[in-house]
Amino acid sequence: MKNIPSYNCDFYSDDFIKNPFPHYAKMRSLGPVIYIPKLRNFALTQFNALKLALLDYKSLSSGNGIASDEIGCQFVKGQIVSSDPPVHKIMRKAMLPPLMPQTLKQAIPDIKKASDKIIKELINKKEFDGVSDLAHYLPLSIVTDLVGLPDFGKKNMLKWAGASFDVLGIQNERGRKGVQEIIELRKFISGKLNLNNVKPKSWIDRILKMIISGSLDETLGNRIIRDYINPSLDTTISAISHLIYYLSKNNKEWQKLQQDPTLLKNTANEAIRLGSPIRCFSRIAVKEIEIEKYIIPKHARVMMIFASANRDEKVYENPDKFCIDRKFKDHLGFGHGIHSCVGMHLAQVEMISLLEAMLPLVEKIETKEPEIALNNTIYGFSKLPTKFIPIS
Repeated sequence: MKNIPSYNCDFYSDDFIKNPFPHYAKMRSLGPVIYIPKLRNFALTQFNALKLALLDYKSLSSGNGIASDEIGCQFVKGQIVSSDPPVHKIMRKAMLPPLMPQTLKQAIPDIKKASDKIIKELINKKEFDGVSDLAHYLPLSIVTDLVGLPDFGKKNMLKWAGASFDVLGIQNERGRKGVQEIIELRKFISGKLNLNNVKPKSWIDRILKMIISGSLDETLGNRIIRDYINPSLDTTISAISHLIYYLSKNNKEWQKLQQDPTLLKNTANEAIRLGSPIRCFSRIAVKEIEIEKYIIPKHARVMMIFASANRDEKVYENPDKFCIDRKFKDHLGFGHGIHSCVGMHLAQVEMISLLEAMLPLVEKIETKEPEIALNNTIYGFSKLPTKFIPIS
């Protein structure tokens, strides 16, 4: 058996969050399994080890929480990403239908219309913010309607979404603030949401009707409502911001896409791979496990560092390069296995719709360097000065 190497870092510090990629490279160089002393957690850093671990939900449990410390784990326990079968299967079955590709086809005309509108508005601007003006637009205009919250909920969705991902880190200042904001969300769901104030035929409307009919337990239903609210914004906003940034810094890839629009989905996925909006979730080892001849002890917390695995030199040629026709297209940006992201198809639809709206109008994308948003779990931008050069 091999000794597990240690890597001394402050994974949730501002400095790490602002410049994580050199750390990830050092982690990978130590091996597929490392130990982070400050957190007292083990971590998986390489693609193959992480992908296999994500499939082994019986040995590496999500059911005791997926945060990087015990307080966060207990607070989010029971959400769909923090549950194991059979409860996870019940929740996913209830949650998934409106997010399946066939069902999402009904929303595509509205998404395309909104995409065309925002791109036509932005192309005439001297400069705009690629985050607040562009990346926010579809999630806040379309997705909030699909979710179906009344006005108070809509206004707070972005705050609650960010808070939920702060809680999934540790109880630093961001994590503690996140707990208070999620308590506010829970009170709102249990006390103010009803069929009279949610949008008819929305995702939440559907869940409330299942609760009333008795086909879904109320506790599980309220958790699913939180799961519709929490992850539906920040991850996609981050992915769209990364998409714009990487296309601006790789104009040849934008030209390649203009010449071959069949690469639209590849382009979206490459931005998700390289940007990796979700840095890390954790699991608990329910028994002693062996990963590539490293022994992880029973009860250990194991961090799944998606953002590191998605740049693994062993599986990606030139892993730090943005390449939309990359031969190896697999990535872990949406997770893998039974806990893979339920909203991945919607995120791809949003990204592809924006690209389709841009292709006939935008000659070139220009951006200045972004400001990094400080969140414990989401790697994204708070600002991205952007300019579209129109096709003449």
